Amino acid sequence: MFLPGDGTGKVRPHKDEPMKQAKPTPRPQVQDLVRTAVPQSGRYGTLRLDKNECCAGYSAKVVRSMLKAVSGERLAAYPETVPLYEQLAKWHGVEVTQLAVTAGSEMAIRYLFEAFLSPGDEVVVLNPSFAMFEVYARLCGAKLATADFDRQWRVEPDEILRLITPRTKIVALANPNNPTGTVLNEKVLVAIVQQADRCGALVLIDEAYYHFYKRTMLGYLPRFDNLVVTRTFSKACGVAGVRLGYAVGHPRVIAALNKVQPIDHVSVFAVRIGMFLIDHEDMIEDYVRRTEAGKRYLLKALAALGFSVIGSHANFLLVDFGQDKDQIVQWLRDRRIHVGTILRLPFPSTFVRVTAAPVSVMKRFVTELEDVLREHRMLPARPPHPVR
Repeated sequence: MFLPGDGTGKVRPHKDEPMKQAKPTPRPQVQDLVRTAVPQSGRYGTLRLDKNECCAGYSAKVVRSMLKAVSGERLAAYPETVPLYEQLAKWHGVEVTQLAVTAGSEMAIRYLFEAFLSPGDEVVVLNPSFAMFEVYARLCGAKLATADFDRQWRVEPDEILRLITPRTKIVALANPNNPTGTVLNEKVLVAIVQQADRCGALVLIDEAYYHFYKRTMLGYLPRFDNLVVTRTFSKACGVAGVRLGYAVGHPRVIAALNKVQPIDHVSVFAVRIGMFLIDHEDMIEDYVRRTEAGKRYLLKALAALGFSVIGSHANFLLVDFGQDKDQIVQWLRDRRIHVGTILRLPFPSTFVRVTAAPVSVMKRFVTELEDVLREHRMLPARPPHPVR
């Protein structure tokens, strides 16, 4: 049936005939996939402690400096990414052919999966870990082999090694891991890469939280051609809204990844802002120092309030809100404060994830949390001694 327009360019159904159900159906890998809806509005102007973003932001003066080179001509033209590639290569001491710049490291992970996975292949992951590992693996028709964390937030390295077999095509590990904040040490990671190499598998190490951990597998790239490291500008670099990340690996692996990339895969804004931040690495390190101070403050403050708190090697903490978890989360939300509640643990838990930030931001969070608890008579009338 022809659906007439109204002169606005929009199609409107006939008032007597409802829109028909579309006949095409998604392929099975899409139809069977379950995704959790993530709020994409209403977070600006709130205290965002739920997605491990930078909570301080950059001043208007710094933003103007970042965008200074974005002229009218550059907006009109497709982006030229070579300068960013060259700067990244120099930053990490690698060749340009070892780099793939993407719209966030998430896209580097997706393209790597699309380039190397076939239906029936296996992907070894931690459980829980970055949620998109599972999504992209299943979209490719691959199967998951999971090494589960136990109730002490530990995963056995031997279990990971045991899962790597000739059926394995990719081992995907976030290090530090999200949402547990745990790490696998260098010795374990090398053993994993070696085992994967024997089985003909790639190892992807997602180092999204590298700046908070300061240990990397980049130095092993000359030794292992089956190793790929991904990084992002969304965490310590503080520009999650820009969507910029990259993968580093053997030229043959990166060439395969780039085959499934769009022609123009990052915006002119991403190119210019990425180059600016590489030139101003001191700004990144300053935010990391201030965030680490805020994390130390938060650990003490939450413990003083009687909560069980688990530290991490990333920019967040895990806090046990106990049987009142849902209520406390909602009370905070009513005060425009968001904390991470979807941890996808393989066992029941009342923990939430709280993004760490500079001390001033953490003090605001603690003050609001104290007020909420006192308002609902979950704290004594007299406030606890301040944490210094």
